[in-house]
Amino acid sequence: MITLKKVADDDDDQLYYTTIYLDPKLRKELKIGLDTMSRIFQNLNGVTDDVELQFDDNGDALAYNAAYNTHPAILHGNGPSKKHLNYLANYVSGRWSSVSGCSFCGKKPHIDITTTDPADFPLVALSIFIPKPIPFIEEMLEAVARLDYPKKKLVLYIYNSQRFSIKAVMDFLAKYGSQYYSKKVINGVSEIGEREARQEALAFASRFDAEFLFSLDGDAMLTNAKTLQILIESSINHDLGIVAPLLGQPNKMFTNFWGAVAPNGYYERSEDYLAIVQRKRIGIWNVPFVTTALLFNKEKMKEMKTPFFYDKNLDVDMSFCKWARDNGHFMYVDNEEYFGFLIVSDDFNDIVHKGKLHPEMWEIFENRELWEARYLHPDYSKQLEEGHEIEQACPDVYDYPLVSERFSKEMIEEMEHYGKWSDGTNKVGDTAGARDDRLAGGYENVPTRDIHMNQIDFERQWLFFLDEYVRPLQEKVFTGYYHRV
Repeated sequence: MITLKKVADDDDDQLYYTTIYLDPKLRKELKIGLDTMSRIFQNLNGVTDDVELQFDDNGDALAYNAAYNTHPAILHGNGPSKKHLNYLANYVSGRWSSVSGCSFCGKKPHIDITTTDPADFPLVALSIFIPKPIPFIEEMLEAVARLDYPKKKLVLYIYNSQRFSIKAVMDFLAKYGSQYYSKKVINGVSEIGEREARQEALAFASRFDAEFLFSLDGDAMLTNAKTLQILIESSINHDLGIVAPLLGQPNKMFTNFWGAVAPNGYYERSEDYLAIVQRKRIGIWNVPFVTTALLFNKEKMKEMKTPFFYDKNLDVDMSFCKWARDNGHFMYVDNEEYFGFLIVSDDFNDIVHKGKLHPEMWEIFENRELWEARYLHPDYSKQLEEGHEIEQACPDVYDYPLVSERFSKEMIEEMEHYGKWSDGTNKVGDTAGARDDRLAGGYENVPTRDIHMNQIDFERQWLFFLDEYVRPLQEKVFTGYYHRV
């Protein structure tokens, strides 16, 4: 069939076959028929909504054409339908079964890093980007320092354009900087843009001939110290050029990957998104968008010329992923293990711009786990354990650890920074107490020199703190008395 006519390299192949089919003589001789109901072939372009996943009794995935009630054997995706083809390929290729789960997880045909001498670990370029105000950078950097990977096998690149984070970066470097093989740090130089910095990180990795580049944004909180080891194993054993650890905001469905992309190029929820996020389906998934924490292998880095400038009308991460999709570079997200979570930073910029000295104190709602780790006393939870007796200084006066020393120090500093203390004195004409215009009644029975929580915009946080951390202790020692703030 392909030799019936001369065909140039740039000729339309579909037109070529169409003209053959339209010739009655050739159609009969070659026994050509049209698979109009997709019994064998399924072209996805324009009909992705009709093609779904089904699983047979053995758990094997099948492509199902809902329009014709058929199970095509061969799938073809071109143009915008490639993304749907990649989604289907996560299953119909035998990578995941509804009965047995992931078919390749745990297999290490090329490398098992747990049996590898650390001296033979591949050299990795570790890049950290802080391009916006992000809370708890101090804790994020400490988590990076705890990664179970020899620091002498890491070349460190840090880009921080935020004045707020300069001290955290400096403290991190003072503590750990000398342990890394080499480093380059841009700390507080806002003239260098994020796109340029990310491009420079690629060049930095190439300069040291690094086998991998592990790129982290400041809101990636890695609690699994084995994260880098696991990703390197996945990349080598399964030939993954771009792979991300699954990270999500605690108790939310917002993560660092998308399962699908809408026609306008923005987020669209895939059928399997929640199952992957909740780790009901475990594996390594081909997805159209990843961000925040990415591992690139050397071969992929060689092809990444200017991906962050690919579309300047998009955010940097979206520009990169659009470049990858348009140029056929697969991106994967790995949820085989729990790697950590995303620090929530959406509204943090507003707190920073209000001039707070310690803006993380206001993060009790958005980043509760990190807030508790920093500001609750280390022994607080012990007080709630069954059988633990809370000490009494005197009858009905209980003495227990509640907040950390850091909380006390920073609260004092915030109050001193605000500085508008009430005078605590009686006004002329007052026989007892004093006027206080901050109060609804305008009068305070017992005058004090103080600052109210609502004056520093902390009232909502403080009431929540009392309800969540003080009330449980009160209910334990004063049995039968319940009062929600």
